[in-house]
Amino acid sequence: MTQTVTKEKTPETKPTPNKSGSFWTPWASVKLTVLLLTLIALTVLIGAWCPQESQGGIQKVIDQFGEETALLFSKIGITDIFHSSWFLSLIGFLTINMIACSVQRVFPKVRSLKQVMPYLRSEAICKLTASKKVILNVHPETALHRLAQKLKREGYTVRKDGTSLTAEFGKIGKLAPTVTHIGLLSLLLGVTITSWTGFTGFQPIPVGSFMDFESSEHSKLWIGKLPKWSVKAEKSWREDYPTGDVKQWYTDLAVVGPDGKVLKRQQISVNNPLTYENVDVYQSSWGLDRIVLSFNDTVRVLNLRPMGKLYAAFMPLDEKTILLFSVRDQVKPLRVFAKTDGWAGPKLLTEIPLGGTAKLGGVDLGYQKVFAITGLQYKCDPGLPITYVAFAFIIAGVMLAAIPHRQLWASAKNVDGNNPEEVCELSVGGHSMKAKRAFEKSLNQIVEGLGNPTHSVTEEKVNV
Repeated sequence: MTQTVTKEKTPETKPTPNKSGSFWTPWASVKLTVLLLTLIALTVLIGAWCPQESQGGIQKVIDQFGEETALLFSKIGITDIFHSSWFLSLIGFLTINMIACSVQRVFPKVRSLKQVMPYLRSEAICKLTASKKVILNVHPETALHRLAQKLKREGYTVRKDGTSLTAEFGKIGKLAPTVTHIGLLSLLLGVTITSWTGFTGFQPIPVGSFMDFESSEHSKLWIGKLPKWSVKAEKSWREDYPTGDVKQWYTDLAVVGPDGKVLKRQQISVNNPLTYENVDVYQSSWGLDRIVLSFNDTVRVLNLRPMGKLYAAFMPLDEKTILLFSVRDQVKPLRVFAKTDGWAGPKLLTEIPLGGTAKLGGVDLGYQKVFAITGLQYKCDPGLPITYVAFAFIIAGVMLAAIPHRQLWASAKNVDGNNPEEVCELSVGGHSMKAKRAFEKSLNQIVEGLGNPTHSVTEEKVNV
């Protein structure tokens, strides 16, 4: 016999909302969270669109937008937007908002982990979102014992009192919002520490020169300290593929203390930085800076400028004639061209190997040396360890959220007056916040595995 049962969810006991004070109430707004996240996302997009001075210097901004626009962007803070008061204020407001939401909405739910499921009568069990009632040829306590054993094998935590039973699965999954919020708060803490005490910067350093941190980029409300040591670029070179394309840049660096003592040496390359006292120094760019030439007994140093894959220096001879010196890297020969008004283009005069000489008219031209310039990007991120911990919490929260929280109740009673010890009516029901169809299927399999029922009195499934 099948009878219609009114479907009614038996709600879980919910913790009383935290009313710890009026300060948190206006900040614990989901709308405010969405607004702040939107503004932060727009700020990040602007920072990704506009080159940042801390990553490539102001020259990259000038190359992309022109000098006038670049200086305007620099003045209003767009070229260093992640250290601007605007961005720091948004992070600060979001931190307060997340703390308020956690205190008011999330952390109080932890108390629900200590709450014990109440026992329910058969009538209440039949009103649950998924329920099943069967008649079994066993004693009521035997039926509940078999059910308890099966539920334990399925991973449920079971409580039994006489002819009533409660079982719960995945209760730890209720910690997902709390763990995730701890991760988000830790992430904001790491960002805040870095914003207030960290710094970044970029400097092109000729080989043999020193880099200090006086021109570092940091927030306007900065409370950190800059290193007293400096970095010397002792040697820098480029490695090419057989095709001539760039394969890797290298620089030999030395960390030099205020007293001139070398504290550390390391060869860096792209993705292989030097780390010292929580400061990372990266190989960001590379180029040729100057060449040293000799004209008979006169030595001249000419500045190089990039010309595609080559570097060139120019030396006017008169109003119509100019010499061009072209070099590709620190190994290949120097190529010497001449250009005059009567020629359609520059003409190659000679090639000179490094350390060699060539005769140009009455002049002995010598190619003595070429100096490289290495672009070093550096950063100090004191909040990075906290950020790693934050992501661990967030990942753990996401994994916990995948665990379905299921609650199940059962009640058994005698139904045969002639033989009360051998026939019982078993009512089993429950609900799940996730994977409801899978829970219904599991419930049916559990009940069917108890033995062959004499008949099913009620079987109710919910549309989900």
